[in-house]
Amino acid sequence: MKKAAIATLGCKVNQVETSSIVQQLIERNYQIVEFHEPADIYIINTCTVTNRTDFKSRNLIRQAQKQKQLNPGVRIIVTGCYAQKERDDIIELGEIDLIVDNQSKIDLDAWLDSDSYQFEDIMQASTFNWKSIDSMHERTRAFLKVQDGCNYFCAYCAVPYGRGPSRSMDFDEVLKQATNLVEQGYKEIVLAGINLGLYNDIKANKKLPELINALVEIDKLNLLRISSIEPDLFTDELINTITKSNKVCPHFHLALQSGSDSILKRMGRKYNVQSVKSLIEKLSVAKKNCAIGLDVICGFPGETEEEFRHTFDLISDLPITYLHVFVYSKRKGTPAATMPDQIHGDVSKQRSNLLIELSNARKQAFMQNIILHQTQLCGVVEQVEKQVGSSLSDHYIRIYRTSADIAENEIICGEGIKLYKDGIVI
Repeated sequence: MKKAAIATLGCKVNQVETSSIVQQLIERNYQIVEFHEPADIYIINTCTVTNRTDFKSRNLIRQAQKQKQLNPGVRIIVTGCYAQKERDDIIELGEIDLIVDNQSKIDLDAWLDSDSYQFEDIMQASTFNWKSIDSMHERTRAFLKVQDGCNYFCAYCAVPYGRGPSRSMDFDEVLKQATNLVEQGYKEIVLAGINLGLYNDIKANKKLPELINALVEIDKLNLLRISSIEPDLFTDELINTITKSNKVCPHFHLALQSGSDSILKRMGRKYNVQSVKSLIEKLSVAKKNCAIGLDVICGFPGETEEEFRHTFDLISDLPITYLHVFVYSKRKGTPAATMPDQIHGDVSKQRSNLLIELSNARKQAFMQNIILHQTQLCGVVEQVEKQVGSSLSDHYIRIYRTSADIAENEIICGEGIKLYKDGIVI
């Protein structure tokens, strides 16, 4: 039996695509092994959201090249956003057998054993390419990719150049895929996309609200989680849709990026601070005690101390649960890369640390509030250790339950009792 090792960096979409690749390899009688183990094929599914992920991608390629030095018969295949955007840089690393474009990555028939594969320009992609999957490869929650690409081209972001224009899975195909995953035993589905709010099956005239309405009707689906949404795409219609079903997790993640209107304008974002305040107020009313997370970028070119303070003060005043904090990373080919007044790394790091401290404090306060208000928490058990089951709850807080007969993939629900480790005992 041949062996394949796969390393994945980046977003949920990359993880879903890796699961599709894994399933197809297993169907071809490959044994999937850890990336550090000897294998016949090493596949690196790269990311290019920051300079750090570019570095990690190159490091993984070099790890595979060391295996190739030991065994010249080893094949190295590189795909993902870094491979799509910086193909020439990867070629210069040498000793790589194949670089696969993002649109073709899940179609093994096109490249695994083919001599005719041709790398494609992702900006020309016009269709949503997908292969049905039955398993998420050692995950208890199912990520379902329903949208790919992005039309926004924000000043700091390299992702559209790696993913191409927005495309969506056909409405009926989403329902078919979701039903199949539930039949395979998955109790929670996470809707994923590069810019999920752009989901649009034009032929069926179905957008994200209609999709959510249909998905929550699937029998035996307990939880439906929505991944990150752009603030301007979180419409009143979408809010009304998520309010109607208890299956939709009370957890919402918004790509805020900055709390300064002047920074948002330079970033090319499509909303302002006041609209974000209004949105978060609506979400807080729609789902009581919901978890709200924000993406924030520190050190965008020209960010003054006053502009950063606007961000810090805004977040301090908002009823949010946590932050994902990023230090601005100059991405080649983006408008922000050539903007004046690039911020020194020490300044960006200092600002990042302040926001991380704020995030930690808000998460602690949120958990205390959950316990105080006896909020019901539910989640799918991911692992059991010494009769303690651990789960990422519908409120994006880790929950724990002790039971002699608790099992993985079991749904656990209950009110928060006390803080424990990084979460709450129910």
